[in-house]
Amino acid sequence: MNHPHYSRPRRLLHWLFAAVVLWATISGYANALLQPPCSVQQAIAFINVSLTTLLVPLFVLRLFYLVRHPAPPAPAHQSAAERRLVHAGHSALLVTLGTVLLSGVLMMSRPIDLFGLQLPQPLQDPAATTFFEELHHYSCMVLALLVTGHIAAVILHQLRGHGVLRRMLPKRP
Repeated sequence: MNHPHYSRPRRLLHWLFAAVVLWATISGYANALLQPPCSVQQAIAFINVSLTTLLVPLFVLRLFYLVRHPAPPAPAHQSAAERRLVHAGHSALLVTLGTVLLSGVLMMSRPIDLFGLQLPQPLQDPAATTFFEELHHYSCMVLALLVTGHIAAVILHQLRGHGVLRRMLPKRP
């Protein structure tokens, strides 16, 4: 069975974002729920802020590749309604991810520490940073649900023998 692949840049960006988003989500919620020692909480927060700040310009690059390198044709087993659902799910993931990244930067009440490089705090107004902190909190919950649904859909398709995951994996010779 032929499985058209996404372009190499789109595949690389997808897996980079997947790794960082999964790390930030799992470690962030573990940090909040498990309340590890303060030094561990600070280390996780430092890593998460640095990694996700790096994703901001990469998100713009990802949108560029989304336009310049369209998705391969939909698998033959997908109906028109399923294709619309897939498109809506991917759109929701991208919009929510963009909201999480932007609100994460705008909620900062201090300079952004990017692996030791100090970036200026974008907003000075405490009411604005509070708004973006709340937006970030709820957007992260929505993103976690969307990512869970995305992973579940891939697993379901794999179990049904559709092989959609191959489209995001390196091409085999």
